[in-house]
Amino acid sequence: MGKKRIIPLEIDDHYKLFGKEPWEVDYGEKCPMCNVRIDEYGFCSCGSSGD
Repeated sequence: MGKKRIIPLEIDDHYKLFGKEPWEVDYGEKCPMCNVRIDEYGFCSCGSSGD
C-alpha cells in the first residue's frame, strides 16, 4: 500500500518531471563532498555525485 496522493496529477510537477512520487526514489550512499544521499540517477545536492 502506497501513500495517498495529496497533490492532483494535473499540478504535480515532481511527478511530471520524474514519473514517480518523491517517496518512491531509491537512494544509495552519501556524497563525500556534501554528505547528502545520492539518488538513483546519480545526483546529490552539490552536483558532484561523489566525484
